Amino acid sequence: MKTVIRDVRSRLFFSGTGVLLGVAFVFSLIALWPRWRAETEYRDVAIVADYSDIVGLSAMSGRSRAEVFDLLRKSGVSGLMVSEKTGQELSTGAAPLFFGPASSLSPEIRKGLKTPVSGPRIENGPAVFIDKGKAYSQKAMTFLLSRFQGSFVSPVPGGVCGLLSRSWDQLFLSGVLPDYDGLEFAKELNVPVLYRICPAPPSDGAGVVSSLSGVLREYPNIRCLSPTGEIAVGYPDFKPLGELVKQSGTTLAMVEFSRQIGAPQLSWSAYPSLLPLHSVTHEEILSRNIGRQVLEERMVRAVKERSVRLLVFRPSAMNYSPSVLDTFVRELKSLSSSLSERSVRVLGPSGWPEPVRPWRNGLLASIACSFAFAAAAFRLWIRWRPDEAKTGNRSVSAPVLLLLGGAALLVAFLSWNISFAARLLGALTAGLVAAEASLLALDGWERPVLGSLKGFLFAVVGGLAVAALFSEPTYMLRLRSFSGVKLTLLLPLMIVLLYDLKKRVHPESLGQIIERPPVWGELMLLGMLLLGAAIMVFRSDNVQFVPDFEVRLRDALERFLVARPRNKELFVGYPALFLFSLCMKDQLWQRYREILRLAVTLAFSSVVNSFCHFHTPLSFILFREFNGWWSGVLMGVAILFLCRLVVIPLWARFRGALMG
Repeated sequence: MKTVIRDVRSRLFFSGTGVLLGVAFVFSLIALWPRWRAETEYRDVAIVADYSDIVGLSAMSGRSRAEVFDLLRKSGVSGLMVSEKTGQELSTGAAPLFFGPASSLSPEIRKGLKTPVSGPRIENGPAVFIDKGKAYSQKAMTFLLSRFQGSFVSPVPGGVCGLLSRSWDQLFLSGVLPDYDGLEFAKELNVPVLYRICPAPPSDGAGVVSSLSGVLREYPNIRCLSPTGEIAVGYPDFKPLGELVKQSGTTLAMVEFSRQIGAPQLSWSAYPSLLPLHSVTHEEILSRNIGRQVLEERMVRAVKERSVRLLVFRPSAMNYSPSVLDTFVRELKSLSSSLSERSVRVLGPSGWPEPVRPWRNGLLASIACSFAFAAAAFRLWIRWRPDEAKTGNRSVSAPVLLLLGGAALLVAFLSWNISFAARLLGALTAGLVAAEASLLALDGWERPVLGSLKGFLFAVVGGLAVAALFSEPTYMLRLRSFSGVKLTLLLPLMIVLLYDLKKRVHPESLGQIIERPPVWGELMLLGMLLLGAAIMVFRSDNVQFVPDFEVRLRDALERFLVARPRNKELFVGYPALFLFSLCMKDQLWQRYREILRLAVTLAFSSVVNSFCHFHTPLSFILFREFNGWWSGVLMGVAILFLCRLVVIPLWARFRGALMG
């Protein structure tokens, strides 16, 4: 009995990686605590309706705007999105005012203009006239003077008129005036506002900040700003706008999948006053034929997988029935219910999310990652040694273990103080952990369920360590990106391939393969592997290249499992491990087994890669990867039975018929 206990202690404390992994795991949990707490504290979302949709629904339903919004608020809407109006929109009647050439003003208004300016500017320049019955007429004129330096404003019979010091081309797609009707409506009801800022020429940057500052003072219920257009407003100097966001207590929306020029720089200038936002425009819904059920699932996915805090939800652009309002109310209730079922707090009337308070990772996070790196690197080094069989891939003396720990601490200190060292450490750790996890699983081919579990746990510990190193708001908000994602996918493939050739796991060495004539079957499999790897790397972070059938499959898996496993784990990596086990036990396809071993690496690369998505809540990642493991094992078992009961007997009969 004493001998058994002594042996167990030896395996636990002097395994070579047990201690290193234990330190990495414990320190990871401590370092990840601020992120875990933040993900719990800020697990809320606000659903925002577009004010222009309120106006449209009011006209179609025959109800007042207040009645329409009251219905939407009771169904889950927290705030309103109000936009600036461009010259193009104003010229087509998007607001109850006159916007056009000064020559089109009535003779009374032109006669009442008390301006020293005359000539072509009056005749051809853009002019704005607002009826004196509008409560915001003076606010609008103050805005114009602040926004467009050199403009002229004058009281005229029946209202106020402004002559703008800009050309028609400059104002056509640029913001001219806020939608004051929407702002006044939201202010009267005390509704939080998401204010969309339209583009402006770079020369108007100072005017944008000055006029926007006045709008924020007049309407303190504006809680978030969202620049629109191809170029972020304020370009190229975003510092004044960022400072205004922070000083005014508002926030800046980070629109998902936006390709807006300057958006990252503007977000940095406003950090940490940022809120991730997901929106689908009418144009995208129509062009991609997005159904309402798919749209709801897309909104829910943005919240649960990417920690989005604001959802802009619009009524269907393809609903022509007289009950558009009733349909939209039902869709809002369904969206709110789906979010609540996933433990997301849908903020009630007048509720609004708060930005995440910033923090910085400490030395413990660097220690966690460096110890995981040491564990993976040490195991791979022992595998590469000629006396691997003698060492058993586990035993190591206490002095060597202390030396490894000291080296890991030194690496941790360097990565804590040097950002480049931290990025390099994270990338290498992710790749080496995925490679060792794959080899661990392949070593257990005799019992593939247990082997896959060992590899899975090793990958999870390593993934947590990498996540600990980068779990701070700048990465969670995707202001900074992790450069090791693609390395995590490619490095394990290379390591396993080189290891198999060196150790003759594959029946031939690299030199023998090069010297002999090529086998067409091998070339075909190699081509398929390289093509698959290229597609996988190319599609990483490129969601627009996912085909429709895969999108439908993903949606079905999400409805069934809530946290959808990754396809690389469910359909490729884990099943390949069971097929490799079958080939080894039955001595099948000796020359082509390597393709299965390389396919296994995809599962564990995917596990580690999931932890590198720092914007995804940790609880969701753990749930997803657990689902990926057990569902992948079930898929592997099913394929194993199919091969034994159907494929192999048919192949034997078919092959016998050919031989005969």
